[in-house]
Amino acid sequence: MSTGNYNTNQTRSFTHLDFKERQLIEKWLNEDVNKAEIGRRLGRNRSTIHREINRGKVEQIKQINGYNKKVTVYYSDSGQSIYEKRRAKSVRKKIVSFSSAFFSALEDAFTKGWFKGKQRLYNIKTFIALYRKKHPVENIPTFKTVYSYIRQGLLSIKPHDLPVMYRLKPRKNQHSNPKGKNKRILGTSITDRPEDVLPRETFGHWEADLVKGKKTKNEPAIITLVERKTRYAITKKISDYKSQTVKNAFEEILADNPNLFASITFDNGSEFSLMSELNTDVYFCHAYASWERGSNENFNKLLREFIPKGKSIHLFSEMDIDQAAQAINKRIREVIGLRSSEEYFQQCSI
Repeated sequence: MSTGNYNTNQTRSFTHLDFKERQLIEKWLNEDVNKAEIGRRLGRNRSTIHREINRGKVEQIKQINGYNKKVTVYYSDSGQSIYEKRRAKSVRKKIVSFSSAFFSALEDAFTKGWFKGKQRLYNIKTFIALYRKKHPVENIPTFKTVYSYIRQGLLSIKPHDLPVMYRLKPRKNQHSNPKGKNKRILGTSITDRPEDVLPRETFGHWEADLVKGKKTKNEPAIITLVERKTRYAITKKISDYKSQTVKNAFEEILADNPNLFASITFDNGSEFSLMSELNTDVYFCHAYASWERGSNENFNKLLREFIPKGKSIHLFSEMDIDQAAQAINKRIREVIGLRSSEEYFQQCSI
């Protein structure tokens, strides 16, 4: 997510189609002008024209070559009529129109500290999804509606109480192709990783990285490992981030968990130069393509709430780091079916 503030209530710049434009669409369709050209003439996106045509279509019976056939024809009158009916219904719902039991549960969860701070269990979106799953007949608002109520001061929850609220930004549908070229070849490329790893349907495939504090000589670091299917994380503090130290630590992790690792994917940092010697399948990402280890990068971002950048890892004990990882693993996540990584990991590792 973005570090900037994304206002879900920001003013949009577009205008709705008017009746005159609908009449022009009807006229040009009768002249066999295609949708893209109609959009260009009106200064509208092609998808806007496409949706309007679907909205204003009317089914008719026409005689073609002596046979009665059903055809669909766009009429501006029909499109305008449907538009006006929908606009009449398009009004913002007041808070009293939603379930009062839901808002009571929301306020109670907030009072218990489930949304705020490092030990939080939910964000607003996952709480709503879980509540809706348990109470399917209740009228529940969307998470954006709840955020709107919070901004308006209609709830006791304040914007600064919610770490995720100001990090909202629409997620890109697709990642770009890797643009960088690896200066060093440390081992097997992620390109050669089995295709069944990508959809996260198989348990045991991990992503790994180091979280560093101050970049000074003999500064400790933290190994972070995230299982792709469950998003469960393992951490280990190491005395420095020399390649031999990192290799020894990973060998200890593999020895302690012999049946959990089918593969590990690393980036191309020099600290991972000996990873190909590990007794498991190892793959390396492309340069400047951190999204190829997206789950691990997300965990590292969450871990930074406990261990801020620039602070020495000397200040944090192994217990401090383990407790931080456990707190993150206990959070409820929508992406894995409204359960915690800890719960899902236990189910998959049996």
